[in-house]
Amino acid sequence: MSRLLGRPTNPMTVAQSTKAIAPARSLRREAQFNVLIVRCANEWFALPAASVVHVSRVTKVHALPHRTSVGFRGLTALSGAVVPVIDLIALLGLRLGDESLARNARMVTVGDAHAPFAFEADDVPGVYAIAHSALQSLPLTVESAPKRISSGLLMTPHGTASLIDPERLFAEFRSALA
Repeated sequence: MSRLLGRPTNPMTVAQSTKAIAPARSLRREAQFNVLIVRCANEWFALPAASVVHVSRVTKVHALPHRTSVGFRGLTALSGAVVPVIDLIALLGLRLGDESLARNARMVTVGDAHAPFAFEADDVPGVYAIAHSALQSLPLTVESAPKRISSGLLMTPHGTASLIDPERLFAEFRSALA
């Protein structure tokens, strides 16, 4: 055994073996973007982190008299500001969540500091960096949906998530307030 391990090695053999076994490392990093992963009902969504203002504990929502819109829940106070709260599940026509899923509800505020909207998410696992190449196109049935807010699909640690287009989301929120 000592004779086998103690013999000198040929540098050419070491280089060839290393090249065959170790794949070449790319020194360039692939372009990434950050998303906040949220679950509403049984659906996972990815929001571009730039469109998220705040994530907080769920606060009391105050209904407004004579305001009956499918997606509008009412108003809440978040960080000292009065913010309209949208029911994303009703607005998108999603089925209610599976009762066996853990519920760690959070209030997610999106938009900008001048015109924020909030919605309640059943779970918010966190912010993830996603490679641009990981974005997949939408199925044709979703692509032609009347209330489509998604721009693509992403594989996340929690499963497939719809990447939300912030402009379409805000347009749906504004229409729920009208």
